[in-house]
Amino acid sequence: MPRANLLGKPGEGLPLLLAALNKSRPSVAAHALGIARAAFEDAVAYINERRQSGRRIVEFQGIQFLLADLATDLAMCEAWLWHVARLIDQGMTDVATEASMLKLRASDLAMRIATEAVQLHGGYGYIKDYRVERLMRDAKITQIWEGTNQIHRQLIGRSFIDRR
Repeated sequence: MPRANLLGKPGEGLPLLLAALNKSRPSVAAHALGIARAAFEDAVAYINERRQSGRRIVEFQGIQFLLADLATDLAMCEAWLWHVARLIDQGMTDVATEASMLKLRASDLAMRIATEAVQLHGGYGYIKDYRVERLMRDAKITQIWEGTNQIHRQLIGRSFIDRR
């Protein structure tokens, strides 16, 4: 590549890339949370209509416990998204750990909720007539792009190393 095409100075590329990732990872998290929210709402709507043993599926206590956990985790993750967005809006540039935490948790939650939504739909959850089938596939990619979740666990873990 000709030197005339060089952006910045040699050696400055990695910091520029990392700064861009700190802003793009929250967008992946927002995407994941949109998937999670859609899967959750589809599942709730379905189990409010579908009956088993003469009762709506939503009336079973075990299902209610599952919904409570998923709704709570979703609310907490959405709140963390707004927190990280505020930090970025305030001009904070060192949000690497917060962005990694957000991307990691949001994408794992999207996969968890989408998988539970498919399960709650039973056999219907696996066919293309129901959106949850696609949402589960869409959730999976959010665990991979912008750094796999294994990489994010490593980045978060490394942030606790004392840099003497």
